[in-house]
Amino acid sequence: MKRFLFVIDMQNDFVDGSLGSAEAQRILPAVAAKIRAFEGERIVATLDTHFAETYAATLEGRKLPVPHCFDGSDGHKVNAVVRAALEEKGYVAVKKYTFGALDAVNELKNELADTDPEEIEFEVIGLCTDICVVSNALLLRAAFPNSVIKVDAACCAGVTPELHKAALATMQSCQIDVIDDARKAFDAAAQRDAIVEWIRGWFAVNGPQSPAVIGISGGKDSTVVAALCARALGPERVIGVMMPDGVQPDIDDSRNVIKALGIRGYTVNIHAATSGVLNSLGEAPETQERPVTISAQTRNNLPPRIRMSTLYALSQSLNGRVAHTCNLSETMIGWETKWGDAVGDFSPLAGLTASEVVAIGLTMPEIPVQLVVKAPSDGLCGRTDEDAFGFRYAELDNYLRTGSAEPEVKAKIDAKIKGSAFKRKPIAGYDPGLWRIEG
Repeated sequence: MKRFLFVIDMQNDFVDGSLGSAEAQRILPAVAAKIRAFEGERIVATLDTHFAETYAATLEGRKLPVPHCFDGSDGHKVNAVVRAALEEKGYVAVKKYTFGALDAVNELKNELADTDPEEIEFEVIGLCTDICVVSNALLLRAAFPNSVIKVDAACCAGVTPELHKAALATMQSCQIDVIDDARKAFDAAAQRDAIVEWIRGWFAVNGPQSPAVIGISGGKDSTVVAALCARALGPERVIGVMMPDGVQPDIDDSRNVIKALGIRGYTVNIHAATSGVLNSLGEAPETQERPVTISAQTRNNLPPRIRMSTLYALSQSLNGRVAHTCNLSETMIGWETKWGDAVGDFSPLAGLTASEVVAIGLTMPEIPVQLVVKAPSDGLCGRTDEDAFGFRYAELDNYLRTGSAEPEVKAKIDAKIKGSAFKRKPIAGYDPGLWRIEG
């Protein structure tokens, strides 16, 4: 079987440039993983190509008057995450000046003229599903009417989600096999590289000169976030903040992270602040109310909130941006403190389970392995997370990704998800129904 992979227009302008979209950015890891896993004759990467001096006079320029993919521009280049995968595997770059790569398809038709069409297979991925992906898939179908042609929906994105789905339906009706399985194998290296690019892009808009400020606990999440930020911004633009509440037994783990990454480090002991609040909380001299009985939950959650105030105080003084380090697993079951560690300006791990964070950490030799695989603990009451949950992270993460779990475990997880739903909602605000400017 002769297999060919067409990677359509995975260029900066279509990912995060003039015609970029969140959907396009979301498929980067899947596209990189698909490329790395490909075994076949050839990878063909198409490049949508226009020219600044003539674009406005073309039909496309009149119907889509958005400058994009001008030859030689940064927007014309393949996105860095995808380019890294292409360079690992080897590929042929093809410039095309309209939606379909007609010349490339005709060359393949001539090259494969003596090959049994049933021994030829094409797969098409990339951007945009409803324009260039469908155009190239249909060109291949016309040129190779008896060959297998596939399109992987998880490796494509349309101008809109609705147009993406409509284009998939169109291709399916033309006997193109549409693979539509969102549950892909997790590619830690591809996800790592995509997050690094995402951090760079976020800071380019929200803090071009700002450092990332991260509370370093010595656990996997803050360690991995610090390493990702160091790769994205350079270690000189990452600040690790250690915030013991008095004496912290594993503070050396936090120091090791800062040392290993070569980032700037600060230590702010929050014990005086937490003690001051707790000592004053029961007083009500103005109204002579009875003293407040401080609950165990209050004692456990006050330090994370003091820590977040500390991070923002330091960040504001250094014009920084605070990292939110919680992962999807913690967020879904409410294993985070509202207005404490659940806060931040940017959130690299928000869509990743705890197991996936570990997998990414293990691809990063610059951080100590023992900190990546260290048993997570709440840092509040001396128990491991799994002791407190009553189930294992592996069970939780599998349930989040597949919907499958043992009935007893499923019931426990569902109860936690339901009970913590209020934490994941924005602040409720009354709407008076009066006119106001948007923004």
